[in-house]
Amino acid sequence: MPASEPVPPAKVASPSWDPPGGLPVTTFAVLALFASMLGRSIYPALPGAATGLASFIDHTEHLASFLSQMVAAGGVAFTLRSVATTFTQGSFGIGYRMLVIPAGTAASFITMGAAGRPLEPGFAYALVIAALATAAVGAAAAMLAPTTRAMGFALLLSALAGAFDLAGIRVGEGVSVAAGKLASVLMTLGFTFEVLLVSLAFGLLAARRGPRALLLALLSFCLVIVWGVALRGAMQPGAPAWEIVVARAVASWLRAPAPLVPAAARLVLEAASTVGSIALLVGSRRTPLAALLALCLLARGATDLPLGALLLVVAALAVPAVTESSLPPRLSTRGLSPEPTPSR
Repeated sequence: MPASEPVPPAKVASPSWDPPGGLPVTTFAVLALFASMLGRSIYPALPGAATGLASFIDHTEHLASFLSQMVAAGGVAFTLRSVATTFTQGSFGIGYRMLVIPAGTAASFITMGAAGRPLEPGFAYALVIAALATAAVGAAAAMLAPTTRAMGFALLLSALAGAFDLAGIRVGEGVSVAAGKLASVLMTLGFTFEVLLVSLAFGLLAARRGPRALLLALLSFCLVIVWGVALRGAMQPGAPAWEIVVARAVASWLRAPAPLVPAAARLVLEAASTVGSIALLVGSRRTPLAALLALCLLARGATDLPLGALLLVVAALAVPAVTESSLPPRLSTRGLSPEPTPSR
C-alpha cells in the first residue's frame, strides 16, 4: 500500500493588519500623522498668534477634531477586532492571550471614554500601562521572525521609553527637590531609548541606500534651523504670525519634567522623529512594516495621551499578522510552543 502524502498543516487565520473598512495601514498612519500635528501642535498654537485668524482657527479645530475622531474610531475598531481574533484562535498562546485581551480591551474603552473630554489621571495611567503591556507582548511576537525582528526591537524600545516617561511624570508630581531630580533622571533614560528608536528607524531607512541616511540627517538639521529661527524670532516684538505659531508648536513638544539634556538635543530628536516618520510613510509601499514603525515614532513621547497610546497598541497588534506569514509552518505563530509532531 503506497505511503500517503503528508498533509500540510492548515493555515490559521490571523487578523488583518489593515484597519476596518479596507483602510490601508499606510493611510491610517498618514491620517494619524496629520491628526497628531494638528491636534497636538498647530491648533493649540494658533489662538492669540495674530488678529484676523478666527475663521482659520475654527476650520483648523474642526479638521483636527475630525481627523482625531477618525483615527480613534479606526484604531479602536481594529484593536477590538484583533482582541476578538486573539480570543477565538487557538494558535495564540495562553501568555499572549492573558496580556493582549485585557490590555487591548482596556485601551479601546478608555480611548472611547476620552472622546470630547480629558481623561482623569487614574484612567490616563491605566491607558499608558495597557499600551506598554501590549507593545511588550507585540515585541516578543515580532522577534520570532527575522523579517519582523526590527519591528520587535522598535516596540521594545517604545515600551521602555514609555515606561520611564510614565515613571518620570509620576515622580515629577512630587513637590520635593529630590523628586524633581529623580524625575529628570527617569526622563533622561526615556529620552535615551527614544534616541535609540529614532536611530533604528534611520538605520532601516538607510539599509539599502546609504546616502539616504545623510539626506535624512540633513533634512533634520534644516528643520532644527527653521525651528531655532522661529523660536528666536518669536521673542522679538512684532514677530510674524508664522514664527509665533511654530515657536509655540515646538515648545509644546518640550514637555515637563525635562530630561538632563540640552533643549537643542530635544529639538534634534523631535526633528529627526518627524523626518523619519514622513520618510517611513513614503517608503511604506515597498516595505509595509515601515508604516507600523512610523506609528511607533508618532507615539513616541505621547503614550500618556489617548491618541499616542492607541497608535502604539495598533502597531503592536498588527505585527502578529505579518509574523504569521514569516514563521516556518511547523512553528506556532505566536511563538509560545512548537506544534506537536504528527505521529506516523
